[in-house]
Amino acid sequence: MNGNDRIILAQGGGGAASAKLIEAEIVSRFGGGALDGLPDAASLPGGLVFSTDSFVISPRFFPGGNAGKLAVCGTVNDLLVSGGIPQYLSLALVLEEGFSRKELGEILDSVRQTADQERVRIVTGDTKVVPKGALDGIFINTAGIGVMRKEAELGRDRLRPGDRILVSGGIGDHGMAILAARHGIAGAGVSSDCGSVRAFADEIFRIAGGGVKLMRDPTRGGLGAVLTELLKGSPCGAELEEASIPVSEGTRTLCSMTGIDPLFVPCEGRIAAIVSPEFADDILAAWRRLPGGALAADIGTLNGDAEEIVLRGNWGGLRRMILPEGDPLPRIC
Repeated sequence: MNGNDRIILAQGGGGAASAKLIEAEIVSRFGGGALDGLPDAASLPGGLVFSTDSFVISPRFFPGGNAGKLAVCGTVNDLLVSGGIPQYLSLALVLEEGFSRKELGEILDSVRQTADQERVRIVTGDTKVVPKGALDGIFINTAGIGVMRKEAELGRDRLRPGDRILVSGGIGDHGMAILAARHGIAGAGVSSDCGSVRAFADEIFRIAGGGVKLMRDPTRGGLGAVLTELLKGSPCGAELEEASIPVSEGTRTLCSMTGIDPLFVPCEGRIAAIVSPEFADDILAAWRRLPGGALAADIGTLNGDAEEIVLRGNWGGLRRMILPEGDPLPRIC
């Protein structure tokens, strides 16, 4: 038996190992149709948008949120960046025997509060309890249904050299907040960006409409993994300006301390978007007026180098962006 016969932790982290597993085991069996391109949400007949996600985060409570808030925002955001307007959610719980009823109540209160804020209704669900030791406390699955915005025209086939790459705020805050909470790093000063991107999605479509080419929320694998996914199968590549990639001071400090590249650290409340160049400045101006959008930035341009992503450093040199095999921060969502 060799190492390829068993699942390893790195295959769940959103990096190259994860992509290879999905391609070999899932796309090979179920690819085609709505699964083409592995979107965050599927576009279905009748103008419906559908997404699902599972949440196994550790720790369950962290600066800026908890597992309940994350479970709602994670699925809502997948619908929003796919051009949808979220309306309904399912909620499924897998609980470990002995799990605290008090903690469960706090998590579910957060689910309800966040769903109310997002104007989505939880309409179905499921609860299972497994023996002690079979899992770590609580795992949550949410699935969401929304309706597609009339102005949304997202697709890789619409990408063109010269299109701009925008990000709606500082990257990596969620992953570094989880790292600090997990390892007891006091005074880190990093709070997760866990939250809805609804206001950012509303603004980008209001301003650019069909000028929005593609969007994702950079969760597992971070911004680097998302851009790799967006350009896969496209005739376009990208050149990123390293100095323009926004990183908060606290996240930058933690990344420097740990040697982790913020490009590959997850966010949970950001949008990465590719747009027609004539709309970029107006989108950024609008985003920067929103809570959490002060660091919104234009970070690069598409070019004709199919699928290749390069970074231009502070001194003008270019280096190829290479997606890590795994994830330095497993179980961040």
